[in-house]
Amino acid sequence: MKSPQNEVKSLRSEGAERREREHRQRMQRLVPIIIFGVIGLFIAKQEIPAVDRWISRLIDADAWDAIEACTEQARAQVAEPGFVRQLERGEAERTGKGFYVSGVMFSELHSSGVERSYRFSCNIDHNGKVVTVSDANAPAESVVDSVEGDLQRDAIVAP
Repeated sequence: MKSPQNEVKSLRSEGAERREREHRQRMQRLVPIIIFGVIGLFIAKQEIPAVDRWISRLIDADAWDAIEACTEQARAQVAEPGFVRQLERGEAERTGKGFYVSGVMFSELHSSGVERSYRFSCNIDHNGKVVTVSDANAPAESVVDSVEGDLQRDAIVAP
């Protein structure tokens, strides 16, 4: 014969077991949904630029701000800033005094029908101010500064 005290304990343990079983069933239903969501988010990050920017901003807001500052300055240096499209967003690396942003790339269609690409890199201080912007496609200041100038000098010196 069961005592009333044992009967109360068995009722409590049955209730706890039932709650635990229901909790496991809920979790088993949620796991596939969570996995599907993570895979969907990964694909969206790869394929949708707005999602990529959103995730990048969540991960490192300072680097994202540095890339945006560099992008705006680089866009302003293109001949027709209103008619360019951004090909690559670039990457930011932390430096001792701020960020170095490289690989910001734009493309512009000239009136002659030729498309020209511009690749920029920038130095950004900790306050988000652009210190320097350099265009990798810009002609060198003088022939001596260019690779072609080095080749020409080597050709002149060589017997």
